[in-house]
Amino acid sequence: MADIERLQRFLRAAPVAGRDVVTVPPFTIYFDPHDSLRYLNYAIPDDGADPTSAEIDALRQAFRARERLPRLEWVEEAAPHVAAALGGAGFEEELRTPLMACGLDELREPLTDVDPLTVRVVEGASDERDATNLQRVAFGGAALADDEEPRGGGGRMVLARSGSTAVAAASWTAVEDGFSEVVGVATAGPWRRRGLAGVVTAAAARAAFAAGASTCILSPGDEGAMRVYARAGFRRVATMLHWSAPSG
Repeated sequence: MADIERLQRFLRAAPVAGRDVVTVPPFTIYFDPHDSLRYLNYAIPDDGADPTSAEIDALRQAFRARERLPRLEWVEEAAPHVAAALGGAGFEEELRTPLMACGLDELREPLTDVDPLTVRVVEGASDERDATNLQRVAFGGAALADDEEPRGGGGRMVLARSGSTAVAAASWTAVEDGFSEVVGVATAGPWRRRGLAGVVTAAAARAAFAAGASTCILSPGDEGAMRVYARAGFRRVATMLHWSAPSG
């Protein structure tokens, strides 16, 4: 249980930079002040939380006040009573997925048939813009407007190109308590199912290890993604839950 609590503490600390952090007991909400994309705005319950209907309603109202979809992401084992309470309040499960982890000595290099291929940490405005747009579109958002600048990943992105074409990208979070999370793994539509997701996942993890992480974690979106990450050396350590209120 101590390891689960440590993982959940990391997941609370990871999104703080650049977010508006709002406490609505027994929840902490992380709002992106500039982007309403659902994956950038969510709450995490306190460890052991067993929220009342009034507390869930207060949570819902806090999201509505920001014109954001009420959403939560958390480690199920850290707060096992929350899902039932949310279900009774009209929320629905978006995703139940393994939380996977990998240490430096476990990391493997997945294979791809894309050739030529270069994978590197983003360098300069062109790389950053291409990686950002690839991720935004892959996760249901819109590409940056011509006059809109990326909001900065602090160098924590990798981009794969085949020739001059951006084909896949991934990010990793700042290292906290020895952890980093690999997020935003995205492949451009025409290049999917060619092993690129595993390649950029491994590249992002290597960069996180070089930055001081001892463990990288991630949450696959489906069983296919889980198999991709397993080939890169990640293994299941817990369960992640994503819940939301579709009607707002």
